[in-house]
Amino acid sequence: MSAFNDRSVIRHVYRIGMIGGVMTSLAGTPIRAAETTPVSVAVLPLKLLDTSGEPADQSVQHTERLARLTDDLAVDLTGTGMYRAAVLPAEHLRQDCPTGQATCLLQAARDRGAQLIFVGVVHKSSTLILQLWARLVDARTGRDIMTRDLNFRGDTDESWQRAEAFLVAQIRDAAAKPL
Repeated sequence: MSAFNDRSVIRHVYRIGMIGGVMTSLAGTPIRAAETTPVSVAVLPLKLLDTSGEPADQSVQHTERLARLTDDLAVDLTGTGMYRAAVLPAEHLRQDCPTGQATCLLQAARDRGAQLIFVGVVHKSSTLILQLWARLVDARTGRDIMTRDLNFRGDTDESWQRAEAFLVAQIRDAAAKPL
């Protein structure tokens, strides 16, 4: 069964979109890395929306790539020295926030000491074209701090790794911009 037909994934992507819409309507504030202390970031597990219609079942590869992307993002954000990032395990989120509501996700992140939350969805629209929708959200206010809609080509380990490295650079550079 493809991820596109999986109702739970579709509901989760819809909720992320709704969360994003609400958060976009709020006044955002620029990202600021702490002068002396890294900013704590809770990285939510990334999700996949596959509308490519490919006949081959790639769920195993996609599950592995999503997990690696999520883990690498936390490690590489921490590696910038600007952030202290940790993945919020999916099982904790299912237990704490079974409905996936934004207010619950914000509270779950705050309860674990996060100042920011990373939310992301990979959309595979064809064999060659994927998008990575990414947002950093203030865990206290729910406001968007940064949003990116990145396109990348190729559904390979290498293309996913390059997209992750580019995203980390985008987040780092956004934090370094002066007010």
